[in-house]
Amino acid sequence: MIATIDILFFTATFLLVLGVGMYAGRKESSSSDYFLGGRSLPWWGIAGSLFGTNISANHLVGMLGIGFSVGFAQSHYEFGSIPAIVLLAFVFLPLFRRKKFYTLSQFLQGKFGPTAGRIYSGISLILITIQLTGALYIGTRSFLPFLKDAGIEITYTELVLWIAFTSTIYTWFGGLKSVVYTDVIQTVLILASGILLAYLSITRPEVGGIFELLAKEESRADGLSKMNLYLPPNHPTLPWTGALSGLFLLHIFYWNTNQYVVQRTLGGKSLREARLGILIGGLLKLTVPFFSILTGVAAYQIWTALGAATDIAPDEAFSKLVVLVVPLGYGLIGVILAGLLGAIFSSIDSMLHSAATLFTIDFYKPLMERSNRKLSDVEEMNSGRIFLLIFSALVTVLAILFVDPNSKKNFFIELSNQSSHFTPALLVVFLFGILNIKISSRMICITILLTPAFSFLLPSLYSYAAPISIKQTFGEELNFLHRVFFSFLFAIVILSLAAYFQNRKQKGSKDRETEPLKSLEKNGEPFSLQIFLKPNTKYWVLFLFLFFGLIVTRIQIPEIKIFISVAGFLLFWIFSIFITIQKKSPNQSFTTLIRKRDEWLYGILLGLTFLFYLWF
Repeated sequence: MIATIDILFFTATFLLVLGVGMYAGRKESSSSDYFLGGRSLPWWGIAGSLFGTNISANHLVGMLGIGFSVGFAQSHYEFGSIPAIVLLAFVFLPLFRRKKFYTLSQFLQGKFGPTAGRIYSGISLILITIQLTGALYIGTRSFLPFLKDAGIEITYTELVLWIAFTSTIYTWFGGLKSVVYTDVIQTVLILASGILLAYLSITRPEVGGIFELLAKEESRADGLSKMNLYLPPNHPTLPWTGALSGLFLLHIFYWNTNQYVVQRTLGGKSLREARLGILIGGLLKLTVPFFSILTGVAAYQIWTALGAATDIAPDEAFSKLVVLVVPLGYGLIGVILAGLLGAIFSSIDSMLHSAATLFTIDFYKPLMERSNRKLSDVEEMNSGRIFLLIFSALVTVLAILFVDPNSKKNFFIELSNQSSHFTPALLVVFLFGILNIKISSRMICITILLTPAFSFLLPSLYSYAAPISIKQTFGEELNFLHRVFFSFLFAIVILSLAAYFQNRKQKGSKDRETEPLKSLEKNGEPFSLQIFLKPNTKYWVLFLFLFFGLIVTRIQIPEIKIFISVAGFLLFWIFSIFITIQKKSPNQSFTTLIRKRDEWLYGILLGLTFLFYLWF
């Protein structure tokens, strides 16, 4: 199936990525260069790196598999991330950049003490270990069939070793610049391969095009359309109640408090440059459901028509679909393989580099300082590089020994499930830190460590103690997205009570009443959410009234959902233009205003998200 031209294109792409990675990092001479790219990254580098880091093989392969097995509801993983991305651009990032942090644990150390920061770093390293092991597994498994088809005899273990070794080389050599600039190339490859596969699948005779696909799903005899974005609350995989609660919290954690995502934004030339890169990355993110998940739905239609839908495992859907729909001899398979390779490398290199940053800045450097030894820039870089090699070897062994290469499960969902025990408490702690709420370091640490234990026990408590009526509504087993939401509430209750009793002990009743308001500003640093409140309150009230009015209308009259969706987009866009114009200086042209302000851009981003949520 794989022709010479495919091999040539793939090989050229591989050498290009490796060469750019080595070239971009050739002048790294300080820890700032190695860990933050010298804080000189342009907006397009940040946008490409954010997209490439996020869209790993887990997405390209795993999301297509879930689109095949579950349906378009998987788009919640993409649409729901957009509000979280806007929060990063306008709330979290300004605070992180103001203090010139290398790691997010430094933010927690400043708010709640060094122990809280180190616990965050330790848990982050655990999460990176889980996710990196999954990235090696899913990347290897999706790549293996193509190599065997090309006549290359290679085992799962050998391919894991090759992927880990290659991505480690340029990451070890060049630091964040190598990671970012290779991610930009890989983003282009991911988009090209994803769109190509989507086009070839949706235009197959068994599907008949996008409108025919939508019509076939709407008219299914069992009434279970795979194009329905909102699955029942008792759905075992993606209930809409969990998607709009627990999953949204996971989005906020991933995009705002996740070291390997936020790190490239900390390396931006300026806040404006970093913010623009984040928003453009968000626009790219909105394309994923339409070239990955929708392709999975089309694959279901193809294999149903061929009578083979029950024989395909979700994580095998990508490779089998390429074999089925891509014509031979044109180099198209080489394009798709290059995109798959980019998806594999772009996530692995980012996680490896961030793990090295966390270890060096949060563990090794403080350890040396306690021993009265100050590390030089070269020593910091070298310690990060040594740890990177050790860490790469560790996750490689885990991917070989502890993951079943023949699993029939949706590995993307499994990975989210495994990681989500640790994230709710960390998110709550960051939110309390953003709000400048005073809590003792001891209670912060107890909450971070206690919440995962509660999360592990919660499914058992639900099985034994939940009323029958609740189980009839939400299912016999507690979905992990619902678990995330309740774990988040658990952490909020603990820290809120701790803050209340601590303030009560330290201050009089008058101070206790005003403290929550005073805490929003400290040392001249206003709470960043105020950026959204600067326009007149009446305009925000009008906006919210219209916003919820559209939602209610969509629910009550689903027949006009297309018109409501478009109206929602226009509402966001017009309101964002209005906010932008309010920022205009007296002698400033409208063109200059649009170029220098980005409120209009996040209006488009949120408007498109709202449009898709109401349409589907």
